[in-house]
Amino acid sequence: MSDFLVELKNFARLAQANSKHVQHEKMSSKVCLVSLKFDSENIEIAKRLTTEGMEKQDRLNYLQTLREHLGKEVFEFSTCNRILYVGFDIEPEELVAGVSTVSNISNIPFKHATGSDAWKNLVNIASGLDSFIVGELQVMSQLRNAINFHREHALIGNYNLAFFDHIVSANRIVRKELGFTSSTESMLNLATSSLEDILEPKGQAKSLVLGFGEMGAKAVETLLHVNQENIIVASRNPDESSTRNLDLASKCTMITYHEIKDYAEDIDLVISTRRCSTPAYTKENPLPITSKATLLDFSWPPSIDYDAVPPNQTLLGMEHWIKLARNLDQEAYQTMMHEAEELIESIQKRYMNALSDRNEANFRALIYGQMEKLSSSWQSSSNATQEDSLQMGAFAREIATWICKQNKTFHLSELSTFIEGTNRHLSPDLLLEVAKDVESSVISMTAGT
Repeated sequence: MSDFLVELKNFARLAQANSKHVQHEKMSSKVCLVSLKFDSENIEIAKRLTTEGMEKQDRLNYLQTLREHLGKEVFEFSTCNRILYVGFDIEPEELVAGVSTVSNISNIPFKHATGSDAWKNLVNIASGLDSFIVGELQVMSQLRNAINFHREHALIGNYNLAFFDHIVSANRIVRKELGFTSSTESMLNLATSSLEDILEPKGQAKSLVLGFGEMGAKAVETLLHVNQENIIVASRNPDESSTRNLDLASKCTMITYHEIKDYAEDIDLVISTRRCSTPAYTKENPLPITSKATLLDFSWPPSIDYDAVPPNQTLLGMEHWIKLARNLDQEAYQTMMHEAEELIESIQKRYMNALSDRNEANFRALIYGQMEKLSSSWQSSSNATQEDSLQMGAFAREIATWICKQNKTFHLSELSTFIEGTNRHLSPDLLLEVAKDVESSVISMTAGT
């Protein structure tokens, strides 16, 4: 085959002919956001509605049921202080009604936003401007995980996922401009000085960390940083959770929650990062620790009920950390928030222009959609091993991304070189099949057939 020259303008024309133009004035009917930020008045509803603490399969079942009920694509995101849903091609009132029906919770006091306002709210959240600790980085990691979860389980298609690409991109700009790239990674950083004050008079203390997810691992890192050696980590499945960070796990005693009572003697410090929709430790089911200990609860909703703490122990819960975090210079805070508002407004204008450029948007949708179709045939190919099949969806997106990032033209040989030079461990026969299918598809689409 000769080295075929691909002109992207032909793709754009084909995409334009088969799609509707997205206009500024129609944006409000395309995207809506309903959100609930936790406070003392809505906390009981929030505890019932949040997916924090849910097993992955339970969360997936819930979101699949919601999508089927609404007949629309919906994105869900829960953090320690908020729950939000993004709906596509749906009015906010219909989205709220669907969430209420599927969750069996009535009168949820959601706040609504549509179109560009929804986008700006999401950028605020992703950038840490709406967090307990302004600029904290963890929320962006959580948002990325949520986006990946929806992508991996086909809850949202590539076209609507592109909406979140703009959120992530805007977040990077905001963080860079406001200097948030070196800010706190989590509330555990805020508590480092408190930890040092607690541990300094004790020297070597006996510490118990509840949970070994992202926050739990950060807790262990913090304890090691202040030269603590006697660290116990409790989780649902120690063998499985250890694999998340083998190096840190090797420096701790890994146990189950049920085994805490066997290690409870002389505990000095408890750090809870345990995710649960209701407190795991209550007056009826307290932590099996009776020693004079300090309890640091970083979970939200809380994992330790204040009523569960005996008089000889001190509980520093989320209310304590929020109060500590808000001891900011108000003038500096207001200046920073005003700067952030102007910056996001500027980014949003550029975003709206990009969104209304149908050639670019439709071009991306066309390419990603075609590669997604091809990936289905690769997954079932006789040349694909089971391990190969699991990689086909991601590999197809990589190919689509490469095509979309080219300028006005490229040669098919360049595309084939990219495919065959992948770092993925795929069988040579399968790579040849992929390259051939992509070449044929590109030629066909360029010709408009």
